[in-house]
Amino acid sequence: MKKTAVLLFDLFSNYELSVALSVLAQAGKEHDIFCLHEEAVSKEGLRVKRSKSLSELAIAEYDSLLLPGCMDLRDSIDDGRIHDFLRNFDLYTHVIASISSSPLLLLKAGMLDGKKYIAGVMKKELLEEGFTMEQMSGMRDVSELNNEDGTVTSCFADGNLLTAVGFDFVTFGMEFGKMLNLEFDPKWYR
Repeated sequence: MKKTAVLLFDLFSNYELSVALSVLAQAGKEHDIFCLHEEAVSKEGLRVKRSKSLSELAIAEYDSLLLPGCMDLRDSIDDGRIHDFLRNFDLYTHVIASISSSPLLLLKAGMLDGKKYIAGVMKKELLEEGFTMEQMSGMRDVSELNNEDGTVTSCFADGNLLTAVGFDFVTFGMEFGKMLNLEFDPKWYR
């Protein structure tokens, strides 16, 4: 069975990955933690040591990528090493699950053209950071989660791309498992 790559960076949101990682563990699916440095420190203060450096990625070993959100992506969003790492994953052959603010990393790496996705940010703030409305044409931000029928969409899949806002991390984790055809007990998370 191929593995899941998990990309961590400082100030990542630990809770946003909790259910997805638990689903992987229930199903016996291996994962590797990739970081720019020896470890990444979550916004909660959890220190996570990497399994591999970004340069150690052997893409043939992986069928999926998991990305947490972050309190402040400024240190990561313009890092070419992260963009290069992300571009190894192809949305036609890999499942990419990206929660909260992390879809911005995929956007910055040029991977979301023609895709619809949710990001836990405000477009207005992204315009101030230099993004364009054209770049964000497929994005629903946190102010656009309500549907015309009164329902709320906070977790969304477009092909092999899964995105969600941070507060819907439980659904996000379970949907990630379903997209990977993993066997797990969803009652653990309800």
